[in-house]
Amino acid sequence: MALALAAATAGAEVRTVEAVGAVPLDPNTPAQQPPRDAALNRALAEAVWRVALEELPDFDSATQEEALRAALGGDPLEFATRFRILEDRGERPALFTEDPTVTTEYVVVTEVHVDADRVRKRLARSGLLVAPSGDRPRRRVRVEILDLRSYASYVAVRTLLEELGLRTPVPVEMERGRTVLQVEADRPPSQLLTDLVRAAPANLSLVPVGSDEESLRLRARFLGADAAEGPEGWPPPAAIDTQHQNRY
Repeated sequence: MALALAAATAGAEVRTVEAVGAVPLDPNTPAQQPPRDAALNRALAEAVWRVALEELPDFDSATQEEALRAALGGDPLEFATRFRILEDRGERPALFTEDPTVTTEYVVVTEVHVDADRVRKRLARSGLLVAPSGDRPRRRVRVEILDLRSYASYVAVRTLLEELGLRTPVPVEMERGRTVLQVEADRPPSQLLTDLVRAAPANLSLVPVGSDEESLRLRARFLGADAAEGPEGWPPPAAIDTQHQNRY
């Protein structure tokens, strides 16, 4: 069975996604499964969801979210070829849970390998994936952000990429002081680097480092936020949050 699975996935396009899974801990509600398992399942589902959104640049959450959830089904292991837990944060004060009455949650950080071909086929079968007409050809570009001093700097670059009309940037490598995003770009890396620097707001300092045919490198600093960063150049955990659906 292992050999059959390896043969089936050898030629597939697999994307690596780092995702956070969090489940609320409510002492008044009996849990259907251990909190760690539930948080892991949330992380797997989040990774698959983000890969699906990459394929749907015009996705309208107001009208298509229910259809997308139905298309992906309830088992993220249909699309996740493998995964590993990078960090088991355990029980902690609620940060990702939207219910204000919940004060505690269980959190895990995972690295998930998602079969993008399988996701595309499911989206096409459900009618959500429509072939683009008249779009400029897109290419996959790696955006390497160097000398990161705060989470705010990372979020600012990611937001700027989205404002330039690129498909949802996906983090493929993350370490202290350095992050690599993967985007579906409609321009070569050298032009994208120029556009990023030109479009950066006054409170975001971007310094170009270089580019080649498949990637670009830059230094980023979100002015004002870096001065208030936490120990070792990173903010406290409570600052690692966004208000959007794909939040970390």
